[in-house]
Amino acid sequence: MALDTSYLHIGDILGAHGLKGTLIVYSHTRPANAVAGYSCWWVGKTAEAAKPHKVKRCWQHGKRMLADLDGITDCNSAEQFKKLKIWVPASEVEVDDDEYLWEELIGCEVLREGSDELLGSVTALEEYGAQDNLVVCSPEDAEVQGEWLIPFIEETIVEVDLDEGIIVVDLPEGMDVCFTPRS
Repeated sequence: MALDTSYLHIGDILGAHGLKGTLIVYSHTRPANAVAGYSCWWVGKTAEAAKPHKVKRCWQHGKRMLADLDGITDCNSAEQFKKLKIWVPASEVEVDDDEYLWEELIGCEVLREGSDELLGSVTALEEYGAQDNLVVCSPEDAEVQGEWLIPFIEETIVEVDLDEGIIVVDLPEGMDVCFTPRS
C-alpha cells in the first residue's frame, strides 16, 4: 500500500504503558479521543517514512490516550515507537463546512477588513485552551517586522477563502497589542 502525500499528523507516541505493548499517545485531534476513530495509523518520523499499523484498540486513560496496535505485543517492541508520529490520510479526515484543517490555513495571507492592509501570512496555529490562534508573520517589506497572534474566533475572522489563500480579519480596537515587533 503506497503512502499518499496528503497525510495529516494527528498524534505523537510518547512511550510504552505496561508490559503488553500498549502505547501512550498524545492526540492532536479535537476532541482528543477522535484519534481513536481511525482503524489504521501510519506511524513514522515523517509521513514519507511512515508504515501502516492496524489499530486494535484505542481508549482514553485519564488525560492521555492509550492504544494497542497489531503486532506490538510487549513493552520492548512498544518502546521502539517512542517519539514517532501518527499520520492518517487527509481524505479520511471529516471536516464540516465551517471547519478548517490547520494545514489548510498555513501560508494563507491575512488582510485587515476594509483596508485590504496585508498583515502577513499564517506560519502556524497555536492552541491555548479557550481558542486557537493564528500566528501571522509580517511581510518582508513591512515597516516594522514582527508577529501577530490573532484569535481564530467568529468575532475576529470575517472570511476564509482557501481557494485564494486569503483570510480577512476584523481587529477590534486594542488588538494592536497582539503584535510583537522583532528587534
